[in-house]
Amino acid sequence: MNSNLMEISNYGIITFGSTSYALKAEKVMKKFEKPFMIIPTPREISASCGLAIKLDPGFLDEYLQILAREKVPVEEVYMIEEEGRKKILHKISLDQ
Repeated sequence: MNSNLMEISNYGIITFGSTSYALKAEKVMKKFEKPFMIIPTPREISASCGLAIKLDPGFLDEYLQILAREKVPVEEVYMIEEEGRKKILHKISLDQ
């Protein structure tokens, strides 16, 4: 885990279709020693699973490639900007 991630106001969120996928993603990220946090999925995002990965937006592409290679299905990806208590969500298309 990275304490720096607790303080950033612009970050990426990766959501998963189930808790087991979120936990598998956590295991994969730890294996690759990547900075991330497992967080409750923000309520502004209606996702099936209650857990998500919070990460520095600069690592988003790399993390998605790692998860794809490790066969962890990702549900949705967002960039989030916090302005005070308000969150501005930008959904990222996974079609490549």
